[in-house]
Amino acid sequence: MEKATVLAALSLTVTLLVTGSVVVDACDGVPWMSALAACQQASVNPAMFRTCADTLGTSPDAQEVTGFMLAAANAATESYAAGKAAVGKVLSNPLAPDGERLPCLVCSNKYDDASMLVASTADDAKHCALTTESLPDIITAISAIDDCATAIFQDSGNMTSVYTMAITNRDWSVLVLRLATLLVPPAT
Repeated sequence: MEKATVLAALSLTVTLLVTGSVVVDACDGVPWMSALAACQQASVNPAMFRTCADTLGTSPDAQEVTGFMLAAANAATESYAAGKAAVGKVLSNPLAPDGERLPCLVCSNKYDDASMLVASTADDAKHCALTTESLPDIITAISAIDDCATAIFQDSGNMTSVYTMAITNRDWSVLVLRLATLLVPPAT
């Protein structure tokens, strides 16, 4: 069910991007490129490229990169919500061992933090106000999700669905950061 929720959210994100419902005013100096080129530049491995292409599509038409970053940020925050719901199920299960519950409590808070930070950075991008000072918020979001994954791994190993979801959410966060760096002019 969790996977279905994430897939539905991703489908909605793609629909919003394709139909133009993610409204972004043109920002001065922001690069334009195809979704394929954005994914190639933003992805650090084949799995991230697939995630990026599934989210942004592979249209060869050039678009403002801001829309791509916003689509990824929306997908990431939706994925965080699904992750928080998954850890919420563990927390509400009275039969869940304490060793599993404590990391899930940590994750619940970390998902809130990451969601707030990514949403704030996306808001900056939407208002053409994304700067190098905005990027540490995404890095902090990545760290929060990584803290969640580490807490789960230490107590439950890497075979649980909440661990797998945390790793996926960390990858979403990295994708948002990589797309955001395409928007920010390099420091001179």
